[in-house]
Amino acid sequence: MAKFINYVFERDGMRDLVLYAHILIGIALVAIPIFIISESRKKSRLLKPLSFVAAALGWLTLLPSGKLYITFYPATKTLIKAGTMSWAHNVIMETKEHWGLLLPVIAAIAAGLVFSGKIKESRRWWALLAVLAASIGIMGMIVTSGAKYG
Repeated sequence: MAKFINYVFERDGMRDLVLYAHILIGIALVAIPIFIISESRKKSRLLKPLSFVAAALGWLTLLPSGKLYITFYPATKTLIKAGTMSWAHNVIMETKEHWGLLLPVIAAIAAGLVFSGKIKESRRWWALLAVLAASIGIMGMIVTSGAKYG
């Protein structure tokens, strides 16, 4: 157990932990809205709790995203910009950074609509959240490939 704790607090261990948290929250921000949309047609009792979880995760994702960007991305950015896929940073990462800031706002608006009883109106916001989160995930894969193969 002590070995695991030491690994987590090492630079590489921390990076892995934060990266996996970032990825898992991103996947949840695709899956939960889709589930909410399907449950909204049935007027399920799960709508409010799931909406709260999605909104909370939207804000929570800023923590691992920020940690990755501030602590670990500068070295990766240098690799990408020096390689053949410099556009992966110049276009994709810049877009990903700005769109990522919209996730918590969109999730909060969608959850607010659910909590105020405007379930039908919330569906478009949930769909937007799922599509945007999935798009950001795809962009992340492109940026990563720029670091690996660029």
